[in-house]
Amino acid sequence: MADPFISVVVSAYSMERYSDLLSLIDSLKSQSYTNFEVILVIEKSGQLFSCLNRCLAQHPHNRNFKLFFNEGIPGLASARNLGVAKSQGEIMAFIDDDAAASPEWLACIAQCFGGDKKIIGLTGPSLPWWEHPGLSWFPSEFNWVISSMPCLPRSRGYIRNAWGTNMAFRREAFEGGQGFNPELGAKGGGCHGKSELVGEDTEFCLRICRLSGLHILYAPEVKVMHRVYKYRLKPGFIAKRAYWEGYTKAVFKYRLSKETNLNGVLSEERGLLKRIILHLLPLSLLNLPLKPRQSALTILTTLNILGSAGWGYLRGAASARFIADKEAVNA
Repeated sequence: MADPFISVVVSAYSMERYSDLLSLIDSLKSQSYTNFEVILVIEKSGQLFSCLNRCLAQHPHNRNFKLFFNEGIPGLASARNLGVAKSQGEIMAFIDDDAAASPEWLACIAQCFGGDKKIIGLTGPSLPWWEHPGLSWFPSEFNWVISSMPCLPRSRGYIRNAWGTNMAFRREAFEGGQGFNPELGAKGGGCHGKSELVGEDTEFCLRICRLSGLHILYAPEVKVMHRVYKYRLKPGFIAKRAYWEGYTKAVFKYRLSKETNLNGVLSEERGLLKRIILHLLPLSLLNLPLKPRQSALTILTTLNILGSAGWGYLRGAASARFIADKEAVNA
């Protein structure tokens, strides 16, 4: 696959992120790789669509940027599915509207797919781009709360799933009506946090790997920076995000284990939980006299996340069993 045509799909929904979106567009204009198009899918905000349309129209060299409005079911999964339908690429790349791509992002994506025929998709680091340096105390074990990959691997390797902030797939992953599940994924919570099932990227990866027999590659050179605003580290925001993560993973375990006979659906989550309990918490307690503020924040945040995610997991498991029992009765 020599210099494949890549379609970059970006979804946005709020004027609050207009400056972020322009920064992302600038990072895509600066790519060393030139054989690509950008599919911008706007939903909910007609103002954002109009502003972006005027901005792109003022620059003739933006012809490889195509703008669409999602008039269907709202949500990240649906917007990305629309972007795929409107695209022409051999490879589909996805990046969040509040992220920025490294100059070699697309070149590295093309190199990875050209060099490994056993992969259907790939992902790479989504590095925290802190609004303020004082936020960097946040433990990497909880980077999933801020939509980044926790505990980044040091080298290439096959992993369970890609991360939605930074991922790419061969086009055949979407053939035959395949796509992201609209029941999952963000619906636009913004600074209020998510209040719905998450994990459309995880479910999609599990499904296409099972159907294709291929893998998801983690490539450390495929880098993006992801903005982290102060509100994302507020206890209430963190608790809500953790709750729905726990809820979703309980539903995943019940449905996927039953439907696909997959063992160890939550193996990565169990490994991360073990690391938190056996490494992060003890180390934070030991450092309490030396770094009281950072250690205290880490301990309180850990308890908040574990408690919220655990409660969400219990609620999700009960809900999944209730729906299954109801379906069995009506069958």
